[in-house]
Amino acid sequence: MTDSHDDDRVFVRSAWGTNRYVYNPDNPVGRVLIVGSLLFAAGAMVLLHYRPDLLNGSDDWDPSELRSAVTAATAELSREKQFGPGTINYEDILQADIAKHGHSSKDALTITLASDPPEDATFYGGTEKADYTVTADGADAAFCLNVHAMKRKRVMAYDSVTITIRDGACPAS
Repeated sequence: MTDSHDDDRVFVRSAWGTNRYVYNPDNPVGRVLIVGSLLFAAGAMVLLHYRPDLLNGSDDWDPSELRSAVTAATAELSREKQFGPGTINYEDILQADIAKHGHSSKDALTITLASDPPEDATFYGGTEKADYTVTADGADAAFCLNVHAMKRKRVMAYDSVTITIRDGACPAS
């Protein structure tokens, strides 16, 4: 049941038993909003169908973007001291953190171990060291990350994680 004054309101309470407000189809502005919402949703679906990469970042990295993402990610990883080079899949951790600080695709990043694989120091404590080369599609820059982490015996967190960044790829060992 609608009151006669409901016809002039743009929003009315839903007749479906909820307390939500909905567009009023009896009001001309409400009808325009209903049709406009449907056209907007349909247009967005068509646009995403033909341009699925529209919501993703660009696949190619800019050299300055890569530098700032590497710098921010390594600073964060050093500060948190949660992961070190002896951690399983440390390359994936580096890749995810660098991508988080950039605007381009994570899949365009390449992290390669350039040194001997580090030994996990969880059981015996000590030092974990490794070198990683960071490159990205579209960026002609490469960075060498020297990761040095100290850990006490049978402790999950690291005492310190130091990551130094050098321009260029790491020398092969």
